[in-house]
Amino acid sequence: MVQRAVKFTPEVLLSAPRRSAGVPNPSGSRILYTESTYSFSTHKKTVELRLLDVKSKDSYLLATDDDVSDFNWLDDQNFVCLQSEKDGTTSLYAADVSNVPGSTATHYVVGKIDAIANSLKICKLEEDGTKFALVLNAPALPDGSLLSPKEASRKTHSTGRLYSKLYVRHWDHYEGKTKNALWVGEIRRAEDDLYELTELTNVLKGTGLECTIAPFGGTDNFDIRRNGLIFVAKDPKLNVALNTKCNVYMLHVDSWTQSANHRLEEIPIAGFQGAATCPVFDSSGTRAAFLMMEAAGYEADQNAIFMITDVSTQADRPSSVPTCITHDATKEDDDFWSRSPGSICFSSDGASLLAVAEDRGTAKLYEFPIDYKDKTPPVALTQHGYVSDVRALSGDLVFVTGSSLVDNSYYGILSHKPSSAKSLPGFEWMHSLTASGGKFGLSPKQVSSIWTPASNTEVTKEVHSIVTRPSNFDKSKRYPVAYFIHGGPQGSWADSWSTRWNPAVFAEQGYIVVAPNPTGSTGYGQAFTDAIRDNWGGDPYQDIVNCFEWVGKNMPEADNDRAVALGASYGGYMVSESDCREKTTG
Repeated sequence: MVQRAVKFTPEVLLSAPRRSAGVPNPSGSRILYTESTYSFSTHKKTVELRLLDVKSKDSYLLATDDDVSDFNWLDDQNFVCLQSEKDGTTSLYAADVSNVPGSTATHYVVGKIDAIANSLKICKLEEDGTKFALVLNAPALPDGSLLSPKEASRKTHSTGRLYSKLYVRHWDHYEGKTKNALWVGEIRRAEDDLYELTELTNVLKGTGLECTIAPFGGTDNFDIRRNGLIFVAKDPKLNVALNTKCNVYMLHVDSWTQSANHRLEEIPIAGFQGAATCPVFDSSGTRAAFLMMEAAGYEADQNAIFMITDVSTQADRPSSVPTCITHDATKEDDDFWSRSPGSICFSSDGASLLAVAEDRGTAKLYEFPIDYKDKTPPVALTQHGYVSDVRALSGDLVFVTGSSLVDNSYYGILSHKPSSAKSLPGFEWMHSLTASGGKFGLSPKQVSSIWTPASNTEVTKEVHSIVTRPSNFDKSKRYPVAYFIHGGPQGSWADSWSTRWNPAVFAEQGYIVVAPNPTGSTGYGQAFTDAIRDNWGGDPYQDIVNCFEWVGKNMPEADNDRAVALGASYGGYMVSESDCREKTTG
């Protein structure tokens, strides 16, 4: 629980509880989440597993300092999750919360995985809840066997590495012989009403494919239905170090417990040579959707939404050819189709797709019907803040996890069926960890926007900046200005919480914070994002200069004579660029 702070300082920021995305049960009556807190007095972090009751808004402690993740509800009262053990293995736990509150949750080990495992998903196989299919990610050796802790810690006579091809190193680790693999099995209810885990099978053995895609892939790389999987993997025919191209695969599973002859089907996508992510089934498993980029080797290309309207369930018949339902390279205006969705899922009734996409310094949840013949633009179900996770609930309801520049975590439930185009749905239920920033002494009124002249008016006329003022702002006073320059370079500042770059921390120390989204920023149309290519020090730099000059002329409360610029990665490059030009011209 967040205690009310006298003043929002860096210490308050870092010691405030941090809440994970919420995982609601099927009815949406209870929510599982973890909450981590760092103590400056003990210099330790504690992690709590908690259960939030939607009706009462009371939160109950289930466990402390257990490394648990990947919560999947079996029904409204029972869930399974993964727990990382200190010996390098992973336990699959089941818990019954039917007696919470009143007594602690009962829990037990369903099975042990002799490896580091993550990214758990399940699918009900029997309507009475006696059997579930399971898929998770765990590392595999070249022969397809599980990388056990014993094998992972095996000593060698040399610490040298011999590489005959790329990759050699990716992000923060050197590539080894092991690859991520998808392992499947079943969770079965035994005679004592306790669940048991069957032996796991590597369904990617011998395929040459790796899923999840290292180093950032997770449950957004695959999905499960009763008789199969859909997943994305790097194209094995191309050098993965020089290409971003992914393929989409359908795996038709004959048995979840045996090494049967599963049928692997590659889904053809003509003309698209980029990365793919977020493959999802609808609740019936007869339709699927995924995101894919068109350009090869370009990680900031626009994600297009593809739909497979007929997923094959027969060994001798392929699935229908995917249809791109959002991509129009000739259309670049201010509607959703010029945006790039970051995630998608089906509504519970399968009649709609729900997509999250950045839009002008926010990340909005959009809904549009599956039958897309009339090309009607989707409806934005949210308008403010930053939606980070979405879960479809029964009926027309959707569960949302999000944040804002003043609120580090909120959960919300809303309907994805607006009563009319002019009447957008609002949240029917909300729960904020910080009382919408009030416990930090912060308010949404501190945050506003400005639009300043763009350098390249053929791409856009104006550039957006987010402005954060002190909570005790006095318009008769003048304040030093902190200009935040974002990294990427294809990135953006948004109405979202950050413990690394938090404008409110600077604002509460007496700064006005201006965070411009210059040329190359995301959420303002693909043409604006693409305009930074071969132009890093050109239009983006001039956009920031224009913003600085506009603030000096139009915001008398902002003292540009006492201004600082801050940035990391590309933001650091731009700060250095500014400093070099100042010295050259000054």
